Amino acid sequence: MINRRFLFVLVLLGVFINTFATIKEVFNFNFGKSGNVSFTAAPSQIKSQTGEDILSAQGAPLIYMDAPESHRMKGEGCIFFKTQQDWYENKEIAYPQNDNILFEVWARPRLVDHGDQHQSHVHVIAAIGSGEGGYTFAQVGKNLQVYSSKKGSVTLAPIVPEVWVHIAVKQENGKAVFFLNGEEKETLDATPIIMPGLYVGGSAKGNVFHGDLYQARVSTFQPGKFDGLSDFAIDYQAQKATYTQNKQHRRQIIKMFNSLSGNVVHTKELTERLQEKDWLIHDLKEPCQLVVEKSKDGETARIRIENGLVDRTFYYSDNLACVGYRNLSNGAEYLRGIKPEARIMIDSVWYEVGGLKGQPEYAYLLDSWYKDLYSSPRSFQFDKLEIGDIVKRYDWKPKFNSITTSWPAKGLHVSMIYKPTGQMPEVENITVKVNYEIYEGLPTVAKWVEVINNSDEAKVINKIESEILALSQDQFRRIYAQSDYSFAMVGGAHTEADIVDMWTNEHVPFSGSPVRLIDDTDYNTWAGVRNDEEILFGGKATRNLLVSSVPMGPNVDVTKTEPFQSFCTFELLMDSDDLERNTLGWRRVYRKLAPQTTESLLCGGITSNDPIKLKGFIDQMAEVGMERLDVMAWPGIQYDKLDAEYVNMWKDIASYAKERGIITGGYELMVASRGRGEKYDCIDPKTNKPGCNFGQSVCLASEWKDVFFPKFWEFKEKTGLDVYPIDGPYHGDACASKNHPHHKGLEDSQWKQWSIMRDFTREMQNKGMFVLMPDNYFWHGSTATGMGYREAASNLTLSQQMLLGRQYIYDGTRTKLPTMGWMTLQLVGFYSNDPKIGLEPLCDNLDKYEANLIQLLGSGCQLTIRGNRLYDTPETKQLLSKYIDWFKKYRDILTSDIIHVSRPTGRDLDCIMHVNPFIQHKGMVIVFNPTDRDITKEMRLPLYYSGLKDKATVVASDGTSSEYMLDQKGNLLLPVSIKAQGASWFLIEE
Repeated sequence: MINRRFLFVLVLLGVFINTFATIKEVFNFNFGKSGNVSFTAAPSQIKSQTGEDILSAQGAPLIYMDAPESHRMKGEGCIFFKTQQDWYENKEIAYPQNDNILFEVWARPRLVDHGDQHQSHVHVIAAIGSGEGGYTFAQVGKNLQVYSSKKGSVTLAPIVPEVWVHIAVKQENGKAVFFLNGEEKETLDATPIIMPGLYVGGSAKGNVFHGDLYQARVSTFQPGKFDGLSDFAIDYQAQKATYTQNKQHRRQIIKMFNSLSGNVVHTKELTERLQEKDWLIHDLKEPCQLVVEKSKDGETARIRIENGLVDRTFYYSDNLACVGYRNLSNGAEYLRGIKPEARIMIDSVWYEVGGLKGQPEYAYLLDSWYKDLYSSPRSFQFDKLEIGDIVKRYDWKPKFNSITTSWPAKGLHVSMIYKPTGQMPEVENITVKVNYEIYEGLPTVAKWVEVINNSDEAKVINKIESEILALSQDQFRRIYAQSDYSFAMVGGAHTEADIVDMWTNEHVPFSGSPVRLIDDTDYNTWAGVRNDEEILFGGKATRNLLVSSVPMGPNVDVTKTEPFQSFCTFELLMDSDDLERNTLGWRRVYRKLAPQTTESLLCGGITSNDPIKLKGFIDQMAEVGMERLDVMAWPGIQYDKLDAEYVNMWKDIASYAKERGIITGGYELMVASRGRGEKYDCIDPKTNKPGCNFGQSVCLASEWKDVFFPKFWEFKEKTGLDVYPIDGPYHGDACASKNHPHHKGLEDSQWKQWSIMRDFTREMQNKGMFVLMPDNYFWHGSTATGMGYREAASNLTLSQQMLLGRQYIYDGTRTKLPTMGWMTLQLVGFYSNDPKIGLEPLCDNLDKYEANLIQLLGSGCQLTIRGNRLYDTPETKQLLSKYIDWFKKYRDILTSDIIHVSRPTGRDLDCIMHVNPFIQHKGMVIVFNPTDRDITKEMRLPLYYSGLKDKATVVASDGTSSEYMLDQKGNLLLPVSIKAQGASWFLIEE
């Protein structure tokens, strides 16, 4: 039992915040965020912060810029009820019956100036229900009174005008217990039933309140689990004195920090420094390390992970909290406030992991505040720290013409381990591990969370937020974050649009981006109340809280034998607002952290299962030096068809190709839009019948998983196929079936299907396969998606396809390496035999064949040349061989990053320009003239990211070499003369 006097002392400090411990909110109306200017009209409607309930104003209540102390310091206010016509109501709000109910209000009575102060004159502060059943808080004369319908009333205390009070009633076991400022005061029998309705500041009977209201909240709680220290809408700062970790435990933590070794530096004081070199043009190899600052008092400490480009700093006192996140290229601080390290909902209850409370202002963070910060007794507490090597997500070795690089990337892995407090008996056997990785040469941090259950009782991880960053107002657009929980229906960073349900045009609840910027409810500061400031910072000054969480679920069990590991979030800190620089940075991240995306194979595509045609096509491929055979749709290859004749045919084809240096695979529509039968297909949550966003798709977590994958691996091993060009991998559909063996229902269906696809993709990479699919599984081993894709484009003329193709390349390589996007050169039509689409007969269209080859090979993309043959005459073969030899000679620079000089318009010259400061060939420029006139002009080429300074040597396609001076910004003025409909290339060297 909580000591009443202690609780009273705590409440007098007036520091509160919503904490979600054993309670579940029914509604929470926070009036403090309703406006920023005193004595202006309050909103006509106020929406609950939980759920969809709305209060409607009666009369004209006013905004008033005052609130209980800590929220007043954050710039919050309240609503002032002044006249007899002012109140808010919702007559329809219903309450759970036979549940444990907590009803609480923050109010500040003023001197009554309407009506007398007779003991019987009732001024309703707030009420739930009605006279037939409910609870009412009221000012009666000079006293604060509470009512339990049909059970009586009691006086809590005399009114103290102009002083904020917290009033609450807890209904449990047939009793209504009333609290004032957290102190238990009186008890009545519980009301027999709580009728619908909520009234704030008065009621229709005219019994209005004269004063201020900050908050009204109703919650339910688990039987016997109510805890005043955590369940009231109060965060007691004075609990620090009682619940702070004891000195002995703190000293043990400090001793642990001091004993760390390996990539650890111990220092008397953390120092600030800047990186002088540009990581985009210098190969930086500064060590990734953990820096431990020697504790000055033996009970607090600071630690930092750093690599010379980025650092992340943590402060330890009651708990461990991230207090700094800096870009060392420009010294920018990304954090303005402390948040938990993670939030996890376990068995429907939210728990915070790490972090510290008590920050008085969330527009900035002062070191001087650290000493007054404290930890919630119901937050997972920091216990120890471990250092290790970077985690290898899948096996990969340099292959298929990829770059040669360390795998996994060089860097530092830090695990921070948290345990529950004694106030958390329901999760006493749960351990949470927060993992960080930092990498050599990248201003990038990765983060994920693990949950370990040490008991025999399964726990459910309903939801998880694995990253929560209170970003500085000037930096929230300079962080690019992407989760590896990313596929067709879940996008990348800063994406807030959901996929629209094809049937109802409503936003589906299981789509959207895992990483998103949302409003920070703690950020209600005086720094952001002026309209011009809000416009200056992007229209909404408070949308600066980065949260990484999956849009549905995961809702999975964690057991002693099956721990839980979250998705991973990769964060790139950027030092400018320049689009080219920032997207180039992200491409460099892919090169190091997903290096299979640099694999490159020249592909021949054929739509035939005839062994004679296939072998003839392979022979042509081998003659000109192509490297991968793709049996395209249709017919493609059935990877789960195991009859002996079919298996032996593909074994023969794969062996024939491999003898000629060619690997083989074929198209298969796997999941999206392919039904596999009612037993296996996704169940639409609206109709409870088979159906999904792509019409019909198999549920990967059905029994089909047990049928397909064993057959796939057997087929692969027996045939020797090394490529699986998947169409329709798992794309995001949820499934409402409760009969599929590998998921429980709707809430875990997306997580389970994604996990299955993730593991399958990793296993293909583990087995050395070349992995292509149209969705984003790059973090798990896939190599490429479409560079830019519209099926209708297959029916366009060649001239259209060429210019649109360069636009695809320009747009697609913003966030992808050239090798991460595939494109197709169609020698024959895909859906049509119209001769304007294809190039047959090839010998009659050599000029068009050449134009396509230089464009597509010059882009460095994953090129597939699709047809029934690759050449038809010696001249055609010579042409194809010439450009394939050219591509292989300059493959290193042609598959390097593209700098976007100008988007192709068809009106003037355009170019594809590759740069790479880390190889011999620093640049390659291919210039195109899509017009019907010859053009001679100077092109301004930005060569800064080639690493060249002062001058450059340019070797033209005719072999002539010239030296040019660069301007101070690294630009080269290159004179070019390109024939109408022509193209030419220029190699750039030191």
